[in-house]
Amino acid sequence: MDISIIAWFVFLTPLIGFPVSYFAGHVRRNLSGIVASASIAISFALSFALYLGYTSPVESSISWFYSFSYGVYVDPLSISMALMVSFVSLMIHLFAIYYMGKDPNRHVYFAETSLFTAGMLGLVLSSNLLEFFLFWEIVGLCSYLLIGFWFFKPNAASAAKKAFIVTRVGDMAFIIGLAILYSTLVSYFPDPLNIQFLVTHAPEVMAAIGQTNLYIVLFLFLGGAIGKSSQFPLHVWIPDAMEGPTTVSALIHAATMVTAGIYLIARLYPLYYVSGTDTLYVLAIIGSFTALFAGLLGLVVNDIKRILAYSTISQLGYMMSALGFYSVIQGSAVGFAMYHLFVHAFFKAMLFMAAGAIILTLMDLRDVRKMGGLWKRMPVTVSIMFVGVLTLAAIFPTAGYFSKDSIISASYLYMTASGQWYQSLPWLFLTIGSFLTAAYTFRMFFLVALGKPRSDLASHAKDPPLISLAPLMVLAALSAGYGLFQADFLNYLGGSYSISVPLGIEYLPMTLALIAILITYLLYAGERWKHLDLHRSRAYRVLKNKFYMDRLYTNVIAERAILPLSSAFSSAEERYNAGVEKLGRKTLDFGTFLRKLQSGVLESYFTLIILSSAVVFILAIVLGVI
Repeated sequence: MDISIIAWFVFLTPLIGFPVSYFAGHVRRNLSGIVASASIAISFALSFALYLGYTSPVESSISWFYSFSYGVYVDPLSISMALMVSFVSLMIHLFAIYYMGKDPNRHVYFAETSLFTAGMLGLVLSSNLLEFFLFWEIVGLCSYLLIGFWFFKPNAASAAKKAFIVTRVGDMAFIIGLAILYSTLVSYFPDPLNIQFLVTHAPEVMAAIGQTNLYIVLFLFLGGAIGKSSQFPLHVWIPDAMEGPTTVSALIHAATMVTAGIYLIARLYPLYYVSGTDTLYVLAIIGSFTALFAGLLGLVVNDIKRILAYSTISQLGYMMSALGFYSVIQGSAVGFAMYHLFVHAFFKAMLFMAAGAIILTLMDLRDVRKMGGLWKRMPVTVSIMFVGVLTLAAIFPTAGYFSKDSIISASYLYMTASGQWYQSLPWLFLTIGSFLTAAYTFRMFFLVALGKPRSDLASHAKDPPLISLAPLMVLAALSAGYGLFQADFLNYLGGSYSISVPLGIEYLPMTLALIAILITYLLYAGERWKHLDLHRSRAYRVLKNKFYMDRLYTNVIAERAILPLSSAFSSAEERYNAGVEKLGRKTLDFGTFLRKLQSGVLESYFTLIILSSAVVFILAIVLGVI
C-alpha cells in the first residue's frame, strides 16, 4: 500500500472515532471508551506501519484553492511524533476507561479526546502550514472543551476560558506570521506554505523573503509556539488547566497540545538555523529561563497536579532551549529536543495517571500536605510514581538522565564555544533547573508516600485494580529503560550523540539533583516541614504569588488596558451605529415622502411638473443663465 494513504488514515481513524464513540455511548456508555481506544490503537498500528515502510520523504498534496494545498508529509520527524502521540494517547485512553468509568458524560469525554488526538495527528502529518494551523486550532478548541469538561465547577469553566484566551495570543502571532510568509512568497513559488518546500529550500526562501522579513516571521511563529507550549511569558494557563479530569491533564501535558509548539519549531528548523545565531539564541534563552522560572514556582505549590503542571512547563523549557544549540550540535539539536519530548511524554503521562489514581482513591483530595504514608497503602501506584519522579529528576540510569543531561551538556558547549557572557546564561539556568526539578519533585513524593497518613482519606487508601494500572506499568518500563535507545533515536532523526564535556560538568546536574533529594528527604520525609515558617519570607510570598504574573495580566493588562480600550471602541461603535441608524431612518422617511408623490393622479403629476419647471426657471434667472 502507498505510504501516503496509510498516513491519511493515521489521523482519519480517530477522526471517524469521534462521532462513532459519541453515538455508541448513547447506546451503552461503556462502549464510548472502547471505541475511542480502538480507533487510536489502529492509528498507532498505522503509525508503526509508516515506520516500517519508510524509505524516503513522501509528500502527497491535493490542490485546495488558489495557492494553497492540503495533504500529508511523511519523514522521520513526523513518523516519530505520530508514533509517540498515538501510543501515549492509547495508554491514557485505556486508563481513562477506569478513571472516567462512573462519569455520566463519559461518552462526550471520549468523543472529545478522539477529536483531540485526531487534531494532533493531523497537525503532525500536515503537508501545508495552513492545514497545520487548522489542526492546531482543533487542538486548541478541544483543550478548551476538555479543561472545562466539568463546566459546572466555576474553577473549571474559568480555567478553560483562561487557556483559550492565553493560547489565542500565540495563535494570533502564528497566523500573522503565516500571512506575511504567504504574501512575500506567493509571487515566487506556486505553493508558498508547503512544508516540504520550506524545509528543503530554506536558503532560497530566505533569499526571496529577505532576512529581516524572515526574522519577523520566525519570531511570530515562535510566539505561537510559546503560547501552545506554555513558555514564559504565556505559561500562565497550564496550572489552572488542572481543573479538568486528570486524564485530560495527562493528554494535554504529555502527548498532545503542549508538544505542538516544540514540534512547530522542530518542523521548520531549517528556516531557524539559516536565519542566523540571534534567532537561535532567543530559543535558547527563552527555553532555559522558562525551565528555571517554572522550577522556582514548583517549590511552593501544594496541589499534586499543579506541581506536575509546573514540571511540564520546566521540561518544555529544556526542549525549547535544545533547539537553540545548533552552533555546537548542528542537526542533533532537533534530535535532542525530540528525544526529551518522547521521554517526557512517557514519564509525565505516567505521573499524571498515578496522581489521578491517588486523587480518585482520596475522593478528589489534591493537597500533598494531607496525604502521607501512601507507599504502604497504595504500594503499586506509588512505586510506579517513584519510577516517574526518578526519571523527572534525571537520576541514572533512567531515560530522563540521558535526555535532560544531554541538553545541559550541549548548553555547556554552547557557552564555551562563544566566549560571550550572555551565552553562559542557558547553561546556568538549566543547571540550576536540575536542582530545582529534583527538589520540587521529591518534595511532592515524600509528602505523598512517606510518613504517617495526615487525613482519614489517606488512612483508608488502596490501589485501584491492577488491570487499570497496566498502561502505567508500560510507561514506567519505558521511562526507566528508554535511555538504551537514545543513539538509535538520534540517528533516525539524522543526528548523532557526540558530545564530550569534562566529567565534572557531565555529572554536575545529577550531583545537584542528589543533593536536592537529600535536603527534601531531611525536611519532608518526616514532620520537620511543619515547623518551617516560610510565610514571613518575602521570597516565599513572591513565589507563592507566581511573581504576580496573574495579577499583571488580570489587573493591569486586562482591566486597565484592554477593557478600557474595548469599552472606548464599543462606545465609538455605538455612536457610529447610532449615526448609521439615524441616516437609515432619514432615508426611509425620504423614501416615504417620494412614495406619496407617486399617487397615480394625473393632475398631481401635472402640478409637480409645473412647479418643478418654475423652480428651474427662477434659478436660471437668478444665476443669469437667461
